[in-house]
Amino acid sequence: MVRRLLPAALRGGGAGVKLFLLPPAGASAATFRAWPGALEGDAEVVPVELPGRGARIGEPPCDGLPALIRELAEVHTPSQGAWAVVGHSMGALLGAGWAAAATRAGRPPAFLVVSASAPPWLHSTAAELEGSDEELWQRVDALGGLPPAIRDNPLARRLFGRALTADVTASARYRPSAPEPVGCPVVAVRGAADALVGAELLAGWSGLTRESGHPFRTVTLPGGHFYRAGVDDLIPLVRDLVAVHAPAERARVNAPRGS
Repeated sequence: MVRRLLPAALRGGGAGVKLFLLPPAGASAATFRAWPGALEGDAEVVPVELPGRGARIGEPPCDGLPALIRELAEVHTPSQGAWAVVGHSMGALLGAGWAAAATRAGRPPAFLVVSASAPPWLHSTAAELEGSDEELWQRVDALGGLPPAIRDNPLARRLFGRALTADVTASARYRPSAPEPVGCPVVAVRGAADALVGAELLAGWSGLTRESGHPFRTVTLPGGHFYRAGVDDLIPLVRDLVAVHAPAERARVNAPRGS
């Protein structure tokens, strides 16, 4: 269930397009702690808190992505105003599924960013990480996905590990047979040194826009699966996307009172 999207302290204050942020496997909404301040005046930042971590640590972690996608689409798709989705790794799978479901319902996002993931109908990035708990831990650590505060703290490691294992398992099992069309521009992003997501696989995300004819492009950033400074490396790109694909919403919110 996705009853509680995020801790209130992390949420950006109501400006422009509503920007939903979906974290990688095991991670919480705190992954995006820098985004509300960085995008102030450009977007209302909504970091999604998934079950089994962060403010929802007392809930069981997810046991399948389709249920999460369905909840996001049916409960949290805004009924009005511009909105957009950015997802990293597992978050990219959730974001693409959400955007497709919202498109079918007639409320597509203004844009979708899928980061650090292969298209699930072509290849499972998560399947390359599966193994024993220790093997999974070592593989994620080698990718740069474990902050020292988690890696070196036994309690944090145990709590994070529970969500990480559940998320990787759910992601590896999520294998749609074909892309589900989305009615918006799509940008697919990878790190230049990411061995899990090559350039050819990344280009496969173009299947999302083949039917609608909306723009698709790929972007390669310096760094690996988690780039150089984590998901914060995406902020300049997303700011530019808001300016291009949701300028009217940003202008309306930032207009002087009485104009």
